[in-house]
Amino acid sequence: MNQKNKQTETKNRISFSDLLKDKRFMLFFSCLLAFVLWMWVAIEKSPETQRVITGVPVQINLENSVPEQLGLSVFGNSEFTIDVTVKGKKYITSSLSADDIDVIANTNYVDGSGVKTLQLKVTPKESNADYVISSYSSNYVEVYFDTYKEIELPLTGVIETELTSVVPDGCVVGDTVLSKNTVLVSGPTTEVNKVSSVTANVTIEKVLDKTTVFDPVFKIVTDDGSSLEYVKLVTDESNITVTVPVLKEVVLPTTIEFRNAPSYFINNPLSYTVYPSTVKVAVPVDMIETTEYYVVDTLDFADISGSINTFNVDVNTSANSFKVLSNISKFTVKIDASDMVSKTITVPAKSISVLNNRDDFSVSVMNNKDIAVKVVGKEGYIDNISADNLSIVVDTTEQEITKNTNILQGYVVVLGDFPCWCVGRYDVKVKVTPLN
Repeated sequence: MNQKNKQTETKNRISFSDLLKDKRFMLFFSCLLAFVLWMWVAIEKSPETQRVITGVPVQINLENSVPEQLGLSVFGNSEFTIDVTVKGKKYITSSLSADDIDVIANTNYVDGSGVKTLQLKVTPKESNADYVISSYSSNYVEVYFDTYKEIELPLTGVIETELTSVVPDGCVVGDTVLSKNTVLVSGPTTEVNKVSSVTANVTIEKVLDKTTVFDPVFKIVTDDGSSLEYVKLVTDESNITVTVPVLKEVVLPTTIEFRNAPSYFINNPLSYTVYPSTVKVAVPVDMIETTEYYVVDTLDFADISGSINTFNVDVNTSANSFKVLSNISKFTVKIDASDMVSKTITVPAKSISVLNNRDDFSVSVMNNKDIAVKVVGKEGYIDNISADNLSIVVDTTEQEITKNTNILQGYVVVLGDFPCWCVGRYDVKVKVTPLN
């Protein structure tokens, strides 16, 4: 190596003693050394401290648990938290949170319904944690267990008011009408068994001059008046309304209507009397102008014989929906057909048909026998009617049908303008085929 290169190498080489004389190096070295010493003291020489971690959630796991095997569920509060005190080196405890701790409620000793005390087990989430649990704010939680039950209950409309009367003079309040008459209620079996009904309560604050629809407030009612904590409605409350009818008191003449009347009697009805001939009723205010009669009942011609016919109609089963205010319990209808004569005519099987407007079953006639029917009519006219003027119709819309049904009832239709009708209903053999 020549002399020039040696001089260059000596110039580039920096000795440690030169570094110690360099203020910038010494500043950097001092900081580094201080950091290393601080880390060593913090880790190795740091004193143990205690810290309280608040709001640690309690886990109540029912999967594959004793309560689950007994069919029990948790009702009411199931979200609990406790405060946990941890002990360890400061640099460790200072970074801990509620996510680092497991608090498990022991459900192994739950043996039935009721409020149960569950002992808590508190542990670090990591098994090799460098800290310990020194204490916690509670050793247990109280949880209500029971089996789940759901029942359907009647819904009743209830009017609440501080008014002397909610309708004007001369008017009355009709029975409340609900858009849904039953609701589903669910909750713990012990409490659900106490429920007797559910009421839909409406508050009326001013006099009603017409029928009004309200959105009700629902109340669950018990037999003993006790309050229930965990029972609730399953049915959607928003779809239920309560209609409060406002009715006007009027006196109307009574009448009856006929069903399945032959064409002749549509324009020439049978004479009849109704007792009482008038009745005081409550009619919706908006129907006063269009209501002329109170219809006591609708009578089927098949039920009218060729004699004096008397029908007693209970007020509560009357065909009319208006509320009766008169102090009566029944109406008496008399139809005098004693001047009629009768005879028997045999209707051939081919004249039997089905009126089938169902979407669940198809019904067809299997009857292969003629049917003898009783015909009632005016003397001098009844001799002109024959089997060609009669037909038996099986109306499936008004009869209960199952896949095992093989007999249905039919009524007789008079074809043509004869002052006659047929009495009774007649069994017809049918074939029922499910459509679904």
